[in-house]
Amino acid sequence: MALVTTDAIVLRTYNLAEADRIVLCLTRSAGLVRAVAKGARRMKSRFGAALEPFTLIKLAFYEKENRELVTMSQAEIIKSRFDLASQTEGSEVLAYMGELVGDFAPPHEANEKMFRMVSACVDALAETPSRSQLVMRYFEVWLLRLAGLFPDVRECGECGARIGEGESAYLDVEVKPHCRNCAGSGNQRLLPDTQRTLIGTQQLGPADFAKSFQDLSAPSEAQLADLTHRLIVRALERRPRTFRASPR
Repeated sequence: MALVTTDAIVLRTYNLAEADRIVLCLTRSAGLVRAVAKGARRMKSRFGAALEPFTLIKLAFYEKENRELVTMSQAEIIKSRFDLASQTEGSEVLAYMGELVGDFAPPHEANEKMFRMVSACVDALAETPSRSQLVMRYFEVWLLRLAGLFPDVRECGECGARIGEGESAYLDVEVKPHCRNCAGSGNQRLLPDTQRTLIGTQQLGPADFAKSFQDLSAPSEAQLADLTHRLIVRALERRPRTFRASPR
């Protein structure tokens, strides 16, 4: 039985038996893990508030070979998100993010980029709670991008030509981008603001992105939400249970 110590983000918890919890965590060095926190539901649990959703913790757990569940040994709070989780808007966005990370992150496979992205998005939500919808869109785009499911709208998927600034990108039913020359009659033209926003996700962190695109027009925001939703539903083959698509 090996002891693993790593930074982790608590995504959500489930009750187990009379006194225990199963804790779903995204860890820095071990990817997605499901840990049994024994006695976590007791009044004087040693885990205390460390298992609240999206708390950043120093996690220690024991794992056995060929066992999906690990046993939590220790959870020390590094950064609490209690204030954010207590807000209606913030808690809904966090629940949605937690569900998608649980669906997209493969178990026990470290993904440093995903860990840093999720951590940065939670920080951005805390910093700019009024722009939660933009942070959520940023999160969706990057989650899909890290899974290899988000197209680069700067390049035609048909001929490989570069789609430069000021040129329009067109998406087919498979959400593959096309330049003007390759676009078919049924392709959807990306609005200029939508296109700039997507490029912005590749150039900025989530907090700066939310500030830079806070005046995004309603049509572009709706188009961006529709695009990410279509790709997420296609990947999961279902609609997320905590789906969030309403404009800010």
